[in-house]
Amino acid sequence: MGIDLGGSGFRIGVFEMATGRLVGPLQQYLHGNTSGPDEVLASISKAIEMLRWYGPIGLGFPGAVESNRPTTAPNLGREWVGVEIAKRLEPHHGGRFALLNDADAVAVAEAEHGLGHGDAACVLTLTIGTGLGTALHQDGVLVPNLEYGRWPHPSRAGCLEEHLSGRARIQEQLSLEAWAVRFQEGLTHLEDRLQPDRIILYGGVMEHWSTVKPLLSTQAELMAAKLTETAGPLGAAMAAHAL
Repeated sequence: MGIDLGGSGFRIGVFEMATGRLVGPLQQYLHGNTSGPDEVLASISKAIEMLRWYGPIGLGFPGAVESNRPTTAPNLGREWVGVEIAKRLEPHHGGRFALLNDADAVAVAEAEHGLGHGDAACVLTLTIGTGLGTALHQDGVLVPNLEYGRWPHPSRAGCLEEHLSGRARIQEQLSLEAWAVRFQEGLTHLEDRLQPDRIILYGGVMEHWSTVKPLLSTQAELMAAKLTETAGPLGAAMAAHAL
């Protein structure tokens, strides 16, 4: 089972590991009145019970993680930092639980069951959602918890994700063209710093890829992710399967 936890809700599904195929429907839930750990984990627990699942569970979390605990949670709140998520969900997994950064989960799934990396030695995967998730593979190995979206913006106040995320586009009512101009500045900044061979973009804005792609320019090969809403939970499930 894989769970993709975000700032506005979570997705949960069961996957066949050899192919990455979703078994049954992908369930999607919005958070209630708060996004604190007590309410959200209770909702996740209820969703697992409804699926009658007991076994390995992976959870992609919107922040950095260490030893199955969040160390940052910029889009959920500081009350999540240090929460023993594995322990809270233990009745459903019996100790077979993996917690990883949500953008890392997307990148892992995309590498194995999506677009792949081809001949690229350094691959940067950007998840454009509530925040700006970033994941880097070097020679096929994931470098976890990078959170480049929290880097300071090169010309605007605040961090990169405050200006490049899908939430920023919606809140500021930017057209795709206006958002692309803003995204290009951040994209160039990341590319100059990291020097990737391939950049993979993932997220809701990819629905408009045919419009957005001609507006963006990179030295690296720029591609849209192949996987859609299953990427995050699939990557989380893969991490649990690897235990």
